Amino acid sequence: MKLSKHYFILYSTMGPTDAQVYISQIADLLSCSERHAKSVIKQMQVQEWICWKPSSGRGKASTLTFLLKPQEVEQQCVQTWIEEGDIKRTLRWMEQQAELEPSFVKLVEDQFQWIRDDGLDILRYPLYRQIYTLLPFNMTTKHEWHLANHIFNRLIRYNSEKHEFVPELAHHWEQLDNGRIWRVYLRKGILFHDGSPLTSQTVKENVNFWKVMQFDRWRTKMIEDITHIEENSSTVITFHLLQPNKLFMHLFTDYQSMIIPIHIYKKDPETFKMRPIGSGPYQITDYIKGYLVLEAYSNYFGYRPLLDKVELFNIPNSSYSSSRQIHYKLLDQETKLTKKYNSVFPELGGIYVVVNHKKAGIHRHTNFRRMLSYAIDRAKLFNNHPKHEVWFPDSLFDEHAGILRQESNFDEAKKWFLEQGLTGQTLKLTATNYEQNPYFSFELEQLTEVFSELGIKLQSEMIDIHQLAESDQLHKTDLIVTEICLSEDRLFSMLNTLTDNTSFILNTLPPEAKGYIHSLLDVVSQSPDTKTAYKSLRKIETFLLDNHYLIFLYQRQTHALIEADEKLQGIELNSYNLLNFDKLWYKP
Repeated sequence: MKLSKHYFILYSTMGPTDAQVYISQIADLLSCSERHAKSVIKQMQVQEWICWKPSSGRGKASTLTFLLKPQEVEQQCVQTWIEEGDIKRTLRWMEQQAELEPSFVKLVEDQFQWIRDDGLDILRYPLYRQIYTLLPFNMTTKHEWHLANHIFNRLIRYNSEKHEFVPELAHHWEQLDNGRIWRVYLRKGILFHDGSPLTSQTVKENVNFWKVMQFDRWRTKMIEDITHIEENSSTVITFHLLQPNKLFMHLFTDYQSMIIPIHIYKKDPETFKMRPIGSGPYQITDYIKGYLVLEAYSNYFGYRPLLDKVELFNIPNSSYSSSRQIHYKLLDQETKLTKKYNSVFPELGGIYVVVNHKKAGIHRHTNFRRMLSYAIDRAKLFNNHPKHEVWFPDSLFDEHAGILRQESNFDEAKKWFLEQGLTGQTLKLTATNYEQNPYFSFELEQLTEVFSELGIKLQSEMIDIHQLAESDQLHKTDLIVTEICLSEDRLFSMLNTLTDNTSFILNTLPPEAKGYIHSLLDVVSQSPDTKTAYKSLRKIETFLLDNHYLIFLYQRQTHALIEADEKLQGIELNSYNLLNFDKLWYKP
C-alpha cells in the first residue's frame, strides 16, 4: 500500500482541485529523489488515480489533477488484497474504518472466488451473518447450524419428509423392554479431527454433560429419565430409562445433540467456541475474528468432501438485513458459460404474537385476542396470504387435516375495540431478539400501524430473548412478538418450542389453558410412534390457534440465487436454503 500512501500525502497537501506543481516539490513531499518521484507519478497514472500534464517549457509548473478520493484509492487496494486472497489484511483494514460505504460493501459481497490451485478446489466468499459460536449447544442462527452440519455429527438424523430416522454416527439401534431400554450401535473407526477415537464412552460423556446444561423442558425431561448408561463395548451403548419412551431416539437428532470430545472442550471452552473439534467432513484449520477456514477432513468416516477448502469472512462495520437474498457467485477467471439456480424456501415455523396473561390489563379482556387477530390484515401488512400451512406435516397422515386459518376483519375489530372503551389506551409490545440479531423492527413498525388505526397507542421495544424470559421482565409487557424456527426434526423441535421459556407460548397462557396444554403434552410423550405423536401435537396447534393464544403473522421466506460456472457440479441447497459444501466439484 506504499503507492497509496504517497497518493494520500499528495492529496492532503495539493488536492482535491488541480494543482500547479514542480517535480521537485513532489520529491520533497515524498522524501525521495526527483527520479523516483517521476516513477511514482507514472505508476499513479497507470492506476488512473491522477492526470499529469507536464509543463511545455523549462522552469514551468506541471498540472496535477486528482481523479479519486483517498477512500476510493484505499478501496481499490483492498479489492486487490481480496483478489489475491489476503483476507486477513482486508479484515484488519475494514475493522479500522468507522463506516463502510454501501458501494464498497456491495463490492466486497460480490467477491466470491472459485479457485483451483495445484489440484485443490477452494471456495471463498463473504458470510451474510456474523458467526458468534460454533458450540452446538449454544448456537442460535441457521447460519451457525449450517456450519455445524459440516463440522460435527449426530448419532442419527430425522428426515421429516420421509418420516424416518437416518443413520449417522450410529448405524443401528433397537428398543428393548417395550421402549424402556435403548441400545445403539456406533460405526467403527470414527475419528475426531484431532485423531482421537469417537467411542461409546464419548457418547456417554456427552449425554452426562447434557444433564448439567440448561436445555428446554422437553429435552431436559428426556435426559433426566435416563437412569443409567451402559457401555457394552467401544461401539455399543445402552440407555436405561425410568419409563418406556418410544420417542427416545429423537433426543439425538437435534443440532444440540452433535457429539463433541468433552475432555477437549473442558480444557479450554473459550477456544473451543470458535475452533471446535468434531468428526464431520470439514475441520477448522484457521480462525481469527471474522475469518474462518474449513478444510476437508481426510479421515472422515463417510465420503471425503469433493470441495477441498472453504474460506469464509464477515464484513465488519456493515449492517445486515434479515430479509436479504443470499446470492452465491460460484465463478472463476476462466468462466465462460454460467447457469443459474433460483430458490424460494419458506422457513419451517413462523412469526407470531402472544398476549401475556402474566400481566394484568385490558389485553386480557374477553375476545381481545380474537379481535386483535381480526385487525391484522396479513396479506396487506406482510405481503403473505392469510392462510398458512401447519408447521408439522401430519396432513400426510390425516386426509381430513386441512389448513388452519386466522381470519382478518378490521371493521369488526375496530367496532369491538370502540364498544369496549379500549380506544385511547396504551399497550406495551415487546419484540424478542438475540443480542446479535435484532430481527423484528419491521414487525414492530407494522403492528404499531395496526394499533394506531384501532385508536390504541403502542409502546414498543426490543429486548434480549433470555432477559425477557425472566419473571420480572415478563410482567412488564402486554404483548410479545417472536418466532418459531423449526429444525430438521420438526416433532422434537416443536416440542422444544412449546415447552421452552423463551418461546413465550406456555409461560404466557392463563392457568386453565396451560394445564390443558400440559395434559396434551403428556399424551404426545406417551405416543407409540412418531406419526401418532404428530397427530397429538396437531391438537395442541389447533387449540392455540383456534383460541388465538398464538396469533400467527406469517412465514419468512429465504431467497437463494446461485450463479455458477456451467462446469461446476454437485450444487445442492440444504433445509436452511444454504449451500452444501461437500458435494461441490469442478468438471474440467
